[in-house]
Amino acid sequence: MPGIKHGAKSVINFKGYLIGNGATDKRFDGNALIPFVHGMGLISDDIYEDVKAACKGKYYDSKYAACTKNLDKVYKILEGLNVYYTIDSCYHDPPATAAAAAKGNGSLPLSFQQLGTTDKALPVRKRMFGRAWPLRTHFVSSCGPHWLQIALDVMINYTFDVGSNMIPYHKKLTKELGYRALIFSGDHDMCVPFTGSEAWTRSLRYKVVDEWRPWFTDGVVAGFLQAYEHHLTFLTIKGAGHTVPEYKPREALHFYSRWLEGKRI
Repeated sequence: MPGIKHGAKSVINFKGYLIGNGATDKRFDGNALIPFVHGMGLISDDIYEDVKAACKGKYYDSKYAACTKNLDKVYKILEGLNVYYTIDSCYHDPPATAAAAAKGNGSLPLSFQQLGTTDKALPVRKRMFGRAWPLRTHFVSSCGPHWLQIALDVMINYTFDVGSNMIPYHKKLTKELGYRALIFSGDHDMCVPFTGSEAWTRSLRYKVVDEWRPWFTDGVVAGFLQAYEHHLTFLTIKGAGHTVPEYKPREALHFYSRWLEGKRI
């Protein structure tokens, strides 16, 4: 960025960027889960009010014992959910009971368990073992692979110097350098909830130029968006999980194409 700012010719003809369900800031992302699961009806009003009061509305890195206790209660409730797509089954952990295994909500979906035993056409997930950013990775240790582990496996040499707050980079790229930015979120992703992305984009305090409204694909509401000055847009995709094109390919292609062409979504 310093080179671009001082007029250096870039090898890449950089015009803007898109980021989907991206972990951006430990405070905003760390505080996003509780409002998200409450809004999605995954915890009750009573539990939400209890944890909100115990944590004083701040769930990231809380020093209150009562907050930790209430958060643990919430995490226990959410254990059986797929963190990347809350309305789908989770196939990462082994089934706790024989009944759970029979339903396919375990290490292998039922359709995979039946392969070779039936001629019936069965649904197959192509990315069933894929992992992304682990749930609560900003503030609770996780067993999911981190970039360092991946880099060591494939022998990538790099220096990690960004830190846990990407917001200053977004400010420089949009306000100072004038690049277009589209921040999008699948609204059923519990791993990096849209509530955090919506909050940090609002925190920039840019003027709203296109107030919160639905956007459409083939005449059907596909999500919602709000656009700001300095060419920044926040957009949600209705019914999508962490990897938006995987769950809503038609809708993803639509807003990708419109945005790349500079057209109104």
